[in-house]
Amino acid sequence: MPLPPYAPAAVSRIALVALAAGVGVWGAVLLAPAPARVPPAAVAGPAARTDTQPVARWFGGGGAKVQVTVAGLIAAGPHGSAVLAIDGRPPRAFAVGRQLADGVRLAEVRANGVVLDQDGERVEVPATVLPRVDGIRVLPRNP
Repeated sequence: MPLPPYAPAAVSRIALVALAAGVGVWGAVLLAPAPARVPPAAVAGPAARTDTQPVARWFGGGGAKVQVTVAGLIAAGPHGSAVLAIDGRPPRAFAVGRQLADGVRLAEVRANGVVLDQDGERVEVPATVLPRVDGIRVLPRNP
């Protein structure tokens, strides 16, 4: 089938429009101004405090000790036990010889506190003394 007489002119016009569109797009991309400097990030407040004591204990760092609070004494002597709060956690019962944390074990329970073994160093932790309450009579222990 023969082409209509206006076909070559239409094809050349379409090609000219496509060429103009391509030149326009690429000209806009290549000749666009450089982007403005990115504004600096908002200044953050002071860095959050992080507890590095567990990492120091893990690598054997010096001076990193656990904080132990005596909440109660169950029995004294070699088979004693105590209720202890370790590093601010809720109190739990521990028997003599039990490990409280890495490198820390309960060495002894005394009538007025406990003795801990922290990496070979003995540390005494006294029990808090409760105030006397009027009207309560403490009975002596039978030997």
